[in-house]
Amino acid sequence: MEIFRGSWSEFTDVRDSVITVGFFDGLHLGHRAILDHVISAARAQALRSVVLTFAQHPRQVLSAGAAPLALLTTLDEKLELLRDAGVDLVLVMDFDHGLSQMSAPDFVQIVLKGRIGMRKIVIGYNHGFGKQRMGDRETLIAMSRNLAFSVDVVNPMRVNDAIVSSTSIRELVADGQVARVTERLGRYYAVRGTVVQGRGRGKRLHWPTANLGGVTEHKLLPRDGIYAGLAKVGGEAHPAAISSGFNPTFHEGKHSLEAHLLEFDRDIYRQHLELLFVERIRSEKKFTSEEELSSQIAEDVATVRAMLKTRGLIRQVP
Repeated sequence: MEIFRGSWSEFTDVRDSVITVGFFDGLHLGHRAILDHVISAARAQALRSVVLTFAQHPRQVLSAGAAPLALLTTLDEKLELLRDAGVDLVLVMDFDHGLSQMSAPDFVQIVLKGRIGMRKIVIGYNHGFGKQRMGDRETLIAMSRNLAFSVDVVNPMRVNDAIVSSTSIRELVADGQVARVTERLGRYYAVRGTVVQGRGRGKRLHWPTANLGGVTEHKLLPRDGIYAGLAKVGGEAHPAAISSGFNPTFHEGKHSLEAHLLEFDRDIYRQHLELLFVERIRSEKKFTSEEELSSQIAEDVATVRAMLKTRGLIRQVP
């Protein structure tokens, strides 16, 4: 997969393409349906499958001064998912004030047709684009007659009668409903970082943990609490009990994300770590002593084992 990053005015040598356009936060099942349509249509016509996405979420540019939007996927994560999907070319466009003021017709004629050589565009059922999102499927269909391209519209993806969307998934992640998130993403929700030095309390309590650092500030974290999950180290996934929160027992006041890897005793300090969230077990609690905390951790680990075994994520349980 080729990747180009920059302004639309720098796009060159992109011709004869089947394209889709969007921010695609999370690359959920609805997005995957669009991508599959793009790729199959491109292959059928011997064209290039192209995804035009943005380096910044449009809301962050259009709502100056608003709190940063926490996202389901970083740009690097999104590019990996697009590569796995089989896309030929990804154009990562800088979304700035100038682009936000471009009219829908100009965006189609100058960027999509003029710079990218669009032969077909594939969009979702509620696609909007251009200044104030004034462009829609009807705009595209009307312009296609004079600019020699076709328009395919993909119907919404539903899970349990609910339309899958990035907004609804962000709400589920923020509420800790990660099992429902998995249904909509088609994979476990994941947070990546590097193992950093902790305070050593887990080891002292005989429940050593890997502390995750280096998580991008714009990454949405699941609601504080204890989760059954997996920890990926060096390409291998290990069952894990994951804690997200502020360690109220020790009055730290600083958020931490850490995982106890079951039946695992390797030193992974400074290594890349990816935490996958399977199901939330409970909320954070404040304990009166380290002994009480240790007893609760033992109970949590037993619950994690049972949950992961039920899902076939632990082959053998000691």
